[in-house]
Amino acid sequence: MVADAIRWAIPALLVGGILRILFVSYMPYALWGADSRSFFVFTHKLFLNHSFSLGDKRRYLYPLLMAPMAALPGGVLRWLPIFQHLLGWVTLVPLAYVIRKSFVRWQLWIIPITILYAGLPEVLWCEHELLADNVFFALFLWTFAGWTAWITQKDPTRSRRVFWFFFVAFALFILTKPSGRFVWPGLAIGTLMTQAWRNFGWRQITAIVLLMGVSLTVGSKRQGSQLFYTSVFPLTRLDTPLHADYKAEIRDSVEHYRNNLEYFHAMQDGDLFYFLRDPGEQDARPLWKALGKDDNLKVKIYMDLALEGIKARPDLVFYLGLQRVVFDANLSAYGLSHFADGGYVDRSALYYNEAVKDEKSPLRLAFGLPPHGPLPPYSEFAHHLEPAPGSWAARTVQTWVASYGTKFDYFRYPKVPKNESKLSLVRPTFLGIWMLLAMGCAFLPRYRNTLGIWVIISVLQVFAVYSVSLVNVHYFAVVWPVLFVTMAIPLDALLARFIRK
Repeated sequence: MVADAIRWAIPALLVGGILRILFVSYMPYALWGADSRSFFVFTHKLFLNHSFSLGDKRRYLYPLLMAPMAALPGGVLRWLPIFQHLLGWVTLVPLAYVIRKSFVRWQLWIIPITILYAGLPEVLWCEHELLADNVFFALFLWTFAGWTAWITQKDPTRSRRVFWFFFVAFALFILTKPSGRFVWPGLAIGTLMTQAWRNFGWRQITAIVLLMGVSLTVGSKRQGSQLFYTSVFPLTRLDTPLHADYKAEIRDSVEHYRNNLEYFHAMQDGDLFYFLRDPGEQDARPLWKALGKDDNLKVKIYMDLALEGIKARPDLVFYLGLQRVVFDANLSAYGLSHFADGGYVDRSALYYNEAVKDEKSPLRLAFGLPPHGPLPPYSEFAHHLEPAPGSWAARTVQTWVASYGTKFDYFRYPKVPKNESKLSLVRPTFLGIWMLLAMGCAFLPRYRNTLGIWVIISVLQVFAVYSVSLVNVHYFAVVWPVLFVTMAIPLDALLARFIRK
């Protein structure tokens, strides 16, 4: 079946390979974005001070991957697109394997689904950025394929051997980003439903327990508590004694967001996000300002207030999470301006100028610039970032990503400004209704142990992340391959029934 998957994935590999080669040809450097610094700080300290220190915010896999690339000539941002695009390209094979293993008439679905994913704009761009998301997406798919291979084994001895293909991919996935831990509940449900645990030996059990322990060390409590409280801020109970003095200072803000609950998905990443991230940067609320100097107390207060609000109104937690899911569940929700000519040059100017002023800036190491001495002005360096804007290669990639448009949208959003959009105005598209049907069909006996379980995993993952975090299309993007595969189930089930007759 692996041979079939490779052979039938060739069209997608060709399409995906051409797109990635063209992309790198006119934009050879990976993007350094707002979150790149936190992923690169380990490598920077390693090369600058020879210190080995992994911060709790960005553990483990991705920061460690940056170090060997920094030793290569040309800079990390020059080599990173090659590595990440290659990983995304190879990941088309496990996607093909899942389709080959799961469907009756797999020959009908394997080429269109793999091509669809091969050029997915959001994945294509994330592969071109110093950000762990692209590796996270790929490892999710490898874990999906590993589960499919493992769970379909009938012989207990072979099942225990194949388990390690699944486990290695899952371990790397769970150790890439803290949001990966939300896959645990779905996998637990799947293991019980399939009774896969009956084939576990002591090695499998030990490995799972150890991974659970290590996964608890991934992520920052400070950042986690801030995102958690931000996501449920309007549920703060103002008239209870718990931290009453702190509540008194934010009463006006809580009431404001509570009175605009329908629009909270579009409001929380503005002033509220920055206030809770850095309460010490403002002067209007003295008690909260003092929290800027006491991270431990800040974490405690954020968690206490968030949990108190959740216990009082768990229904509203689901409602707020549903808002965020629905408004990120369309392919068109991802802005395609990233691929526009000149966009990379404009976004990189600030970071390059930082490297000019500060010899200790991590940007020097990332761009492969001299570690000491003056640097040429940005106007002389910018052409390295986009050597061929407007070229046929750039136009080809831009035309491809624009072709996705709204064709794969599950919801029709109201034609109003973002801050006026609310859940009651959203309507499902035909594809959205079809997806609900497909998810139901995923629990037919033929598909239940593979695709059905991963529908459960994906739904729980998405809702769990969005219930404790902000609107961010990257949180939804990880499950796109599962959804693409799921859409073929109703037709495959009908064909399977027709063939039997």
